[in-house]
Amino acid sequence: MRLRISGLRTMAHPRETLVLNRPPCKENLTECNVLHTVAETMKVLFAAAVTALAASGCTGASPQPGAQPGHEPGEVFRDCATCPEMVVVPSGTVLLGTPMPQVPPGVGRGEETQRRAVIDAAFAVGVYEVTFAEWDACVEAGGCGGYSPGDQGWGRGTRPVINVNFRDARAYVRWLSGKTGHEYRLPTDAEWEYVARAGTRTLRFWGDEETEQCRHANGYDTTGYAAKPHPFSPPVGCEDGYAWTAPVGSFVPNPFGLHDVLGNVKEWNNDCWRHPVKPANIIDLLGWFCITGRVTRGGHWGAFPGTLRSAWRGAPSGGTRNSAIGFRVVRTLEPTS
Repeated sequence: MRLRISGLRTMAHPRETLVLNRPPCKENLTECNVLHTVAETMKVLFAAAVTALAASGCTGASPQPGAQPGHEPGEVFRDCATCPEMVVVPSGTVLLGTPMPQVPPGVGRGEETQRRAVIDAAFAVGVYEVTFAEWDACVEAGGCGGYSPGDQGWGRGTRPVINVNFRDARAYVRWLSGKTGHEYRLPTDAEWEYVARAGTRTLRFWGDEETEQCRHANGYDTTGYAAKPHPFSPPVGCEDGYAWTAPVGSFVPNPFGLHDVLGNVKEWNNDCWRHPVKPANIIDLLGWFCITGRVTRGGHWGAFPGTLRSAWRGAPSGGTRNSAIGFRVVRTLEPTS
């Protein structure tokens, strides 16, 4: 039996519906109703808090020209001078996961169970991964816990911020929401794959071939091998010129106009990792912590080709800080008048 979940979604986000191949709740009907109620209540409370904070004048935000987009797919905007550049993506559907014969050995953790996700409203997503410059602006404004992550000596500026854990990323989107008066957040697992695929069905948004990687993504290639040889992971036979992170936007974007959705740094998602056919639990929904780890997506500068795929999913602890993980933000679009 196929179940369309319209209230209990990935992290219970209202703009995403999953169609899962599992039977509906029978014995745990009460629990499911409670989870749905909690999720909807949390959504309403968050939206009210953001609105009240913006109206109070305590955020320091000021109206920006063109800050409220017209919600036209492909429209690019910024809500402030130091805010991430965003692009509007349309509603649509996406088939998540990878057919079993195409999953590389040892890297298909749960993705072989394909399922369809319905994104029922347009939203905005960062054109680039959040950069050091954008993170540093948050710190200078008194946000992000005052935490200044190290850059490994690779440079700051337009390189993607690294050495940030899930809680750090959540602190950034809370600050950005307060500054702009709009709801910024991390993408859900399904939203991320939807924007990464951008309408494609191949292993990568540019196709199935690894040999095209160096035009589209910063991954483990001959440049990386020369700097850091790995005896068990052969590099792609091309050279992109970057052994570590690259400035955002250095590679060809996907059809939605997003750069570095594969490679450069893995990106935190808002979801706890779970096998696709298993329901969320109350701890996942409230986002307090994950027993199973937080989802990361996209691979990174040192990732071998098997992980630079649209369906690949990692599951580190939410407290992990390292040089391979960063994040990208999304923004909920308010109805236009």
